[in-house]
Amino acid sequence: METLEKGPGRPRKPGAPDAAERMRTARERKRRAGFRLHQSWVNTAPQVYSDHQRLDARSLAMHCLVARKLLANPALAAQVRSTLARWRAQAAEPVPSYFFEWGRILEGSTEEIAGFLASMHEDATRLRQSSPFTNLLTPEERARIYEAFR
Repeated sequence: METLEKGPGRPRKPGAPDAAERMRTARERKRRAGFRLHQSWVNTAPQVYSDHQRLDARSLAMHCLVARKLLANPALAAQVRSTLARWRAQAAEPVPSYFFEWGRILEGSTEEIAGFLASMHEDATRLRQSSPFTNLLTPEERARIYEAFR
């Protein structure tokens, strides 16, 4: 049996594809299976997000904008504290725990508050569902974010 070239490793048989051809064939198989090359092979099928994930992402976007406004104008924290106090006064007994959690967060510095608002932490995601920061956004800002997440 005759080999094509001498070199390290096992000799290749005549007619056998070289490494580059094997790689092209493997890539073509992956493309036909619906993958695309992106540093590693990932599925090109669109990711389907649940409505809840979309709402969480929209809430995060709104709170990131609020965080920027809060950092630009730290006096807005007083407005948020008064909103929380008004809500707490109107709440029926027993007072929901998120009032106390927001109260503890609002005791921090403006930077700490803004950091929490833009956080991906589980507690931040949960508390954004009952946020006293809602009145800091203008209707136009809110509409722009809602439109982006439709």
